[in-house]
Amino acid sequence: MSHAMTHSGSLTPRPSDLRGRIAWICHGVRIAAVVWIGWIVVMVLVTWSNKAMVLENYGRLLALDVSGVSTASYAVACGIVAADLVVVAVIVFCIWRLFGTYLAGRVFTTDAALWLHRTGVVIVAAVVVDVFFRILIASIFAGKPVIFGRYGPLVMPQDLLHLIFALFVLALAHIFKAAAEMADDHAQIV
Repeated sequence: MSHAMTHSGSLTPRPSDLRGRIAWICHGVRIAAVVWIGWIVVMVLVTWSNKAMVLENYGRLLALDVSGVSTASYAVACGIVAADLVVVAVIVFCIWRLFGTYLAGRVFTTDAALWLHRTGVVIVAAVVVDVFFRILIASIFAGKPVIFGRYGPLVMPQDLLHLIFALFVLALAHIFKAAAEMADDHAQIV
């Protein structure tokens, strides 16, 4: 394994070695994030272009007949879905920037920790916005405020999973930031 001696005499991996070892995964995650948002956009366009199917699915979810939803109400719901996609796109932007810091060799830095934190915050926001928008769309289709469907609250098990993932990302960001600050303090002392 290739190492460089620092001025303090300890062995540390050279930044170019580290970048070389992680570049493939950084590029892979960035590509996967772009594919993910593209996939979601296509799925949303295909799904929401079929008004009858969407209303049938919401009708099942709410145990109501929502087949008479007006074109204007459906258009508002489509606008809400578009706004939700914007929030999802911000997640992709944060992931792109985070892994860009890694590719630039700033892996264990406060800059990288900040982008990791931003990513976690945006994922939390996306989960909250998604649940809120789901309730809002259901209420528009039902013609009255709705927070419960046929099977209980309009919160899905995957919402909790996404929230747990976001909290994990936030915890890692906090840990990495503390470690980067400690490393900066140590570098100033040495």
